[in-house]
Amino acid sequence: KTENLRVNLNLLGKIIYFYGGNIGHAQDMENLMRLVRSMQTYDNVHFLFIGQGDEVQFIIDLAAKWQLSNFSYLPSVSQDKFKDILCQVDVGLFSLSAKHTAHNFPGKLLGYMVQSLPILGSVNQNNDLTNLLVSNNAGLVSVNGDDESLLANAVALYESHDLRREIGIAGHNLLKKEFSVSSIASTIARSLWMDNESF
Repeated sequence: KTENLRVNLNLLGKIIYFYGGNIGHAQDMENLMRLVRSMQTYDNVHFLFIGQGDEVQFIIDLAAKWQLSNFSYLPSVSQDKFKDILCQVDVGLFSLSAKHTAHNFPGKLLGYMVQSLPILGSVNQNNDLTNLLVSNNAGLVSVNGDDESLLANAVALYESHDLRREIGIAGHNLLKKEFSVSSIASTIARSLWMDNESF
């Protein structure tokens, strides 16, 4: 049976910004917590973070230190419950540490795309992910450290239900285009073929 997240957490009428997954150094969680703090003035916004990792205590401590009333943390849940929660939130968050040098594609984005959730995030400089999401209108992405841009994107999603819907649908379409089983299979086959070519 589906649990009603909004009733359980007393979030009726709120726009829920959701982060699910690893809560650790690689994600630079303080980056997202600064966004939570910046959006305290928006009464109808709530941030929900679910997951495990080496920065869980850190975000709980920050929430207390900054007296964040618009933030909840829950420990990891089962895969089924996770999918269930994704159906009930409004915006999918992700963050990558500015220290990353590699092009990193967080798996959680696929979960957001499956549910047509608009994606809001910030990444390390020159990450291919920015181009992929932005050029397909599948997400609003800024460079980690540019808090003003991240906040502006978050506010834009808060203010426009239509924008949330458009970006969510575009993300879902991108998923079908780029990440369908057949396209994943052909990508793997192509990379194997290229590896063999280099001998």
